[in-house]
Amino acid sequence: MLKKALIVAVALCGSAPAAWSQAALVSYETGIEASTDYVSVPSAAYGAWSVTPCAGCRTVVLRLDAKSEYFVGREPVALATLRKYAARGTSHLDVYYETKTLRVTRIVLRAQLDAVDVPGKQQPTRGPKVGAPDSRTQS
Repeated sequence: MLKKALIVAVALCGSAPAAWSQAALVSYETGIEASTDYVSVPSAAYGAWSVTPCAGCRTVVLRLDAKSEYFVGREPVALATLRKYAARGTSHLDVYYETKTLRVTRIVLRAQLDAVDVPGKQQPTRGPKVGAPDSRTQS
């Protein structure tokens, strides 16, 4: 009896990893690593966008919509800012899209934002100091 139970336990343990690995292979998102030398950043945030990731690679037609996100490094940016940084020269570009629908989820330009463009780190505007005498007052 113990021998049969041991054989069943070994068989179950041997088949479980195979069943788990099949479930882990499902992919809902696909990524393309490219260079700005081969891929031009889209000019509009809506519609079709043809991506040829490298010389000799096949073209993939993807779809941009209001849910597509744009990043320079880890910082979320507007499409116009992404285009500005991509125009500076050769950079790596990562394009992620839904495998079934071909909808672009995010585009990431591997670069760093200038301090001026980092959200929340803009230079404060200069104005009169609180409590300082106004130069327009009469003496």
